[in-house]
This record gives sequence, C-alpha cells and structure tokens, in this order.
Amino acid sequence: HYYYLRSAMTYDSYFKEHILSQGHVYQYIIGFQGAARDPLQHALPFIYSNPDIVKNIIRYTLKTTRKNGEIPYGITGSGQILPVPFKPSDQEMWLLWLISEYVLGTRDVEFLDEKVSRYPVYGSRAEIVKVRDVIARCFRHLVKKTGFGCHGLQRLSNGDWNDGVVIGYIPPEKHKEIQKEAESVLNAAMAIYTLEIYSEMLKSVGERDLANEALKYSQSQREAVNAQWTGKWFRRAWLTEDLGWVGEDQMWLEPQPWAIIGNALDREQKKILVQFIDELVRKPSKIGARLHSKGIDSIRNKGQGINAGIWPSINGTLIWALSLVNREMGWDEWKKNSLAYHAENYPDVWYGIWSGPDTYNSDLSKYPGQTVFNEALITGEQDPSDVEEFLGHMATSWTDFPVFNLHPHAWPLYDTTRLIGINFTRNGVILNPTLPKDDYKFSTSLIGLEKTKNGYLGWYNPVKLGTWEISLKLSEEELDQIDSILINGNEAKFTIKESHLLWRGENKPGRPLRWEIKKK
Repeated sequence: HYYYLRSAMTYDSYFKEHILSQGHVYQYIIGFQGAARDPLQHALPFIYSNPDIVKNIIRYTLKTTRKNGEIPYGITGSGQILPVPFKPSDQEMWLLWLISEYVLGTRDVEFLDEKVSRYPVYGSRAEIVKVRDVIARCFRHLVKKTGFGCHGLQRLSNGDWNDGVVIGYIPPEKHKEIQKEAESVLNAAMAIYTLEIYSEMLKSVGERDLANEALKYSQSQREAVNAQWTGKWFRRAWLTEDLGWVGEDQMWLEPQPWAIIGNALDREQKKILVQFIDELVRKPSKIGARLHSKGIDSIRNKGQGINAGIWPSINGTLIWALSLVNREMGWDEWKKNSLAYHAENYPDVWYGIWSGPDTYNSDLSKYPGQTVFNEALITGEQDPSDVEEFLGHMATSWTDFPVFNLHPHAWPLYDTTRLIGINFTRNGVILNPTLPKDDYKFSTSLIGLEKTKNGYLGWYNPVKLGTWEISLKLSEEELDQIDSILINGNEAKFTIKESHLLWRGENKPGRPLRWEIKKK
C-alpha cells in the first residue's frame, strides 16, 4: 500500500506543489484532480512517516482556496477551477482534520506561520497569507457560510461526501430549495470530531478564543446529531418540508461511524447501532460493508457506486468506529476491506488484487466485486438516466481504468493508527489500542508501540523538544500485572487513573522519548 500511495504523488507545475490525486478514472479518464477532500484523506498516513508530503498537500489545498474560505470541488487543466454543479459542504472539515492531527502529532507549529499565495496564486489578485489564517477562513466558511439549518444540523448544500445525495437523486426543480434548507447528519457527525481536534490544536498554539468557539460548535452538533437517533441508526439528511428525511426507511452508512467517533450516543445506543450495522450492511457482504441496507429503487444499477456500493473511504471511518465498540469486529472489517479478501472472494476480477477503484459493487449488484459501469451496455436496454445524472457517476465506466485509486491504499494504512488507538493532545499522546492480538509491532518515524508477552514498549519523536504526557489504556488484568516502567532507559514513576497508565518523559535532539512497560 505504501508503495502505491507514495509513487502516485505527482507534481503540479501551476501550484508548484505535489499532490496525491485520487487518480483512477477521475484523473486519467475524465481529466481532473478532485474532489479536494480526497488528497486530504490520502495524506493522513504520511503524518506518521513523511511530514513533508502532508505539508505539500495542505499547501496545494490552501492555494486553491477562495478568499471566503471555500474549497472548490476540483482542479482541471493548468490551475483551472473545475466547472461542475457540485458545491460540496464537507471539504473544509477534511482540511481542518488533517492539519490539526499533523500539528498535534509532529508539534510542527512553525508550519502555521508559513505563507502561501492564495488563488489565483499569481498576479495582482493573488493574496499572500499565513497558513493559520487560511485555515481560520475555512473554519468560518464551514460554520458561518454553510452553517446549520432548522434542526441545528450542519447544512448539506447540494452534496456532502456523497456527490449524488442530491444531484442524480432529487429532481432538478428541487435543487435550489434543497441548497437553501437541507441539512446533513453526516456533516454534523463529522463536525463533532473535526472541530474537536481543531480546537485541541488551537489550544496547543495559544489561540484559545477560536478554540473555544470551535469546541462550542462541535458540542452543538453532537446534540443535533443525537436527536436524529431512530432507535436503530441515525437518519441521513433533511431535505425540505416536502421531501422530509432521508434514511428513516433504511440505513445509510455514511453518518453512522462518525456518530460513534464523535460520541453522539451513549454506550447502549452504540451497541445497538453496531449490531444493526453488522446485520444490515456488513454480514451480507463478502468484502467491506455496503453503503445502504437495501439500496435505492429510483436509481438504476442497484449495488453500484452511490446506490449501495462498497466504498473504502466510508469503510475507513467504519473500521475506526467499530474498533471503539467491538475490537474484533473492527479488525474483521479491516481485513474484509483488504485487497487480499477481494482477491480471494472475486478471483475472476483482475482488479482489486494489487490495486483497485474507489468503489466496488456490492452483493445487491448483478456484478458483485466489480466496479461501476453502465449495465445498459451489456443488456442493450434503453438508458433511463437523464442528462443530469451523467454529470455524476454514470458518464464514465469505472471499469475503463479500475486501478490506482488511492483510497484502497491510504485507508488501510491510516486505519492501522486507529487500531493502535493513537490520539494526539496538546500535552502528549493518548494510546487506546484495540487490535485484538496478543503481540504486535507498530513502527513509524513519529511514534511506535509494541506489545509482547513481557509488556509494552514504544517511542514518540516529534520535531519539537519537550516533556510529554503519555497515557496507555489497558485492561484491569494488564494493569494488575505492571511491575515497572522505564523512561529513556531509567526506571520512572507512573500513575494509574481510570484504566489508563500515565507517565511523563522528554525527547531530546536525535533521541525520541522511549518507554518500556514491564510485567511482573
């Protein structure tokens, strides 16, 4: 995975930055770099191994950003904003998440004061601005311009992560009304976590007023999301008074993981939600979970793409969420989304073995394990799609270039950090490993954790020197077996609080903070 992810990085001569384009049919058939949310996901694993790549992706994104903080859908040609009807409402959150985890993890606070030339990058209309200021504008655009609707939920615009939740699904005459009124439970659930980590990053650099504002907004979204619990799952979106709610008659997977990650429900509700996720969208699928429990009858090609297909990007957050509630299920979902599982279950499909697309057909499709294509090409039936749907996913067959999408490579890597349970704070690191193994070794240049029969050992190596608080969550049985802890080779004091083993230590030039926890 790391090889394909790293080797896919290309140089954009207009923005003079490298980019981890989504590739696949988007770049190599249709001919654009987008959506902007995608490279921000692909960069997440590099926080732990190659921070320069992360900064390239962030700078690229900031250079495309409009003055009001809006991130355009995509780029085509030489630095041209892609002319499409999509006005996504989620993209700023992916940026806030990436830069917050990057700064908290690496402690590279100087990056926030770097200056970039904002779009159009060159000439009299270009604006030179600090990274931290463009990020703040993106936050303002998210909470003020996009804002929330009548249920307190983050607005939908005409799409969130799902480009087809409006365009290609809702009649065109309703689009303007939807863009004004619609709300996204997915956006709201994602905002809980992304604004929480953004707030934590801001506190780490002394921007407390903005941090408190972000945290307050995060908390408001948690309350709004909680109100959309149906007793089995969360609703997907509110459209208009006429159209009402989406996601009451069947589960839409997208918001469910974020609701768990953002603690928008209590422990019992989490168990119920995970049970329904498992029964409705996980168990029926030989590989990863599918997007819907039943699929949408009004959209053709059920089981493909946004109509109950299988998406590594969504299942990336699902793996993380499941691991917080049921570690065995989280690990199982990680394996089910692997290329190995696809190869074993669909050996006659040549892709999905060494690389793959951003979506596979689910068991609801006539062609499971394959990817999106126009079935009318095989059946000879008249294509029922209108022109607008062809602006979405159906103008191109994903089978024309079904490999080198970066989601199947980026998410297995990043989800490994979630199974290890790495959470950076302004004071250090909280480790909550959920990998259900008796021994394992996770090793990166930034942080590592190894579990053996004798205990745990690990390290933390940020660029900033300092003393850091480390917290490791263990079972009661493991805590009872703790004999001693070595910090940088010397026996040191530790405390136990609420199932967490706590200690402090410092890193020095060329020497990471190291620890070794010995059992009795």
